Amino acid sequence: MTSLFDKLNLRPNERRLVIIVAIVVFILLNAFFVWPEFGEWGRLQKREREATALLKAYQTEVDNTQRYQKQLAELQQAGAAVATEEQASKLATTVNNQAVLSNVQVIRSDFGGRQPTLGRTNQFFEEQRGTISVTMEERALVDFLYNLGVGGSLIRVRSMSLNTDGPRQRLLGTVQLVASFAKRAPVRAAPAAATLARTNAAPTATANPRSTNSGLRPNLAATQTTNVVRTTNAAPSLIQRLKNWGTSAASRSNAPTKK
Repeated sequence: MTSLFDKLNLRPNERRLVIIVAIVVFILLNAFFVWPEFGEWGRLQKREREATALLKAYQTEVDNTQRYQKQLAELQQAGAAVATEEQASKLATTVNNQAVLSNVQVIRSDFGGRQPTLGRTNQFFEEQRGTISVTMEERALVDFLYNLGVGGSLIRVRSMSLNTDGPRQRLLGTVQLVASFAKRAPVRAAPAAATLARTNAAPTATANPRSTNSGLRPNLAATQTTNVVRTTNAAPSLIQRLKNWGTSAASRSNAPTKK
């Protein structure tokens, strides 16, 4: 450093000023470029800890896959799935079989057709309704209603009215049952309509040539009539020529012969 100052021929006061300026520049460079990076290591360590915790949580859920599959199978067997349209047609059979098992006597049954869920926001389901008139004991009624709601049938009671018989030993009632099932999407008939439109358009395209030909027929008839008239007019002129030739020949034969 001394040799550098000697080469520049700086005096002691000037040397002190240069050293002070160099120190200030060094401090400013560190303040702007070095000191802000001191917290980067801490931020990197924090991100590493968060990524490790997230990976551990994901790995825990992956390890629970078999347990979740087992729970899903149990829920499906418990009747969590919606009944299909084919199962809805078996409403009468299911109700009658359960009535026999529960010792419920069915006096009259009426199972109507499928009805859409009108007035509701969900139009993806239809209902199968049925009404039965039964007579049974109190315990048999409880057993019958409980077993209808068990399993995957999704049969529920919409309304029920109960009375007692004459001796007051049995119950008489009317039960309205409803079973829900998924509705199939209707098949669109757009291709059939397009085919029908093409079929109807074909005769229209072939109708124009007929009208054109019919317009040509009067001209053809007029041409034929003109030719006949010309032939008729030409016949008298030919006959007149023959008559004139015959008259001239006769006059020559009757003329006196010169001696």
